[in-house]
Amino acid sequence: MSASLKLLTCPERFPDPERRRAWVLRVTINCCKDLKKSAWARKRVSLEAAADAAVTMPEAGESPVLEAVLALPEKYRQAVYLRYYEEYGVDEIAALLGCRPAQVSTWLYRGKAKLRTMLGGSYGQECFSD
Repeated sequence: MSASLKLLTCPERFPDPERRRAWVLRVTINCCKDLKKSAWARKRVSLEAAADAAVTMPEAGESPVLEAVLALPEKYRQAVYLRYYEEYGVDEIAALLGCRPAQVSTWLYRGKAKLRTMLGGSYGQECFSD
């Protein structure tokens, strides 16, 4: 709860402005300490650290399979890439893309079917097994 909201909901009335000011400062400091201890603050990383951990896509010319994956429609491409190249689980992909795990499974199934068609059987079934 913010310091201003605590002031509004505080049952105590202050006789002078000095005392109210001291109370607001103390409550604000405590709110800041609470925020610093929160899970949000502990799990946050700096922009520089996030840039270092960013995923880089391999070059498209490296593999005909990768070229086929990159040619898929976006929703299939994202699901297939995250699952088979970055090795995320279905639940993790769903969290990353903001959808249900069942939707991710459908995108993976349809994406693999499109890849089979696009590659024309040049790669065996072992490439598409899970």
